[in-house]
Amino acid sequence: MNVHKPLRTVLFIYELLRLLCLAFSFSYFSTLQAVLKGGFFPYLVYLSSNALFPLISFFLFLRPGEYRNYLPLYMAGKTIAVVSFYGWAVFSLPPETGFMGRESFNEGIILLGAAFFISVGDALSIFGAWILSKKLPQAGSPGIEASGG
Repeated sequence: MNVHKPLRTVLFIYELLRLLCLAFSFSYFSTLQAVLKGGFFPYLVYLSSNALFPLISFFLFLRPGEYRNYLPLYMAGKTIAVVSFYGWAVFSLPPETGFMGRESFNEGIILLGAAFFISVGDALSIFGAWILSKKLPQAGSPGIEASGG
């Protein structure tokens, strides 16, 4: 079934790149703070929940008809990610504590800019998943074979 294969491919590649970017940024920024505060463990929590999205997009890439029911979960998770980013951006800018608690203004701008581009990519992936959910045939359609034994 080649229904929107380029869109499924783009979603999968985006999710892999997003996970690699998050892993790099958490490892880079946490090592800067680990020198000051001595802690790397709390940052791994943020990566574990984001590992679900590449798995969903991988399953959708392989068999979109079978895993069509994962699309609402994917869109809900991405919506929560986009909303939480903007909530974080609004509440992390108090002027009396410095820019996002960072001592370096450039480091804060890089972090905020990268998170903004990730949230824009997440919003576009929500739109792509919505298109897939509208265009993929239902599980009871005559064109899909039943998997059984």
